[in-house]
Amino acid sequence: MHRGGTPETTDPIARVQLERLVASILMKSPNELAEIASVNPAIYREWIAEIRQRNDEAREEARKMSKALQSLVDAPGRTGKSKTS
Repeated sequence: MHRGGTPETTDPIARVQLERLVASILMKSPNELAEIASVNPAIYREWIAEIRQRNDEAREEARKMSKALQSLVDAPGRTGKSKTS
């Protein structure tokens, strides 16, 4: 979750671990996931919280990138390609 007020996803090791977890989850069937949830509901809830947090961070980052890109594209007098590119 958080260490010292910093999201773990800024830690490269934690980010790689989360990416591996996500890849593993995507390879499992709904029945396999249900089995994991029934055997260890605490870890299942932790996975949901971690992935939800990272998803929220990714959405916010995408919003910032889109806004910055639009600001660059819309800037008056910019050089380079036309606004349609």
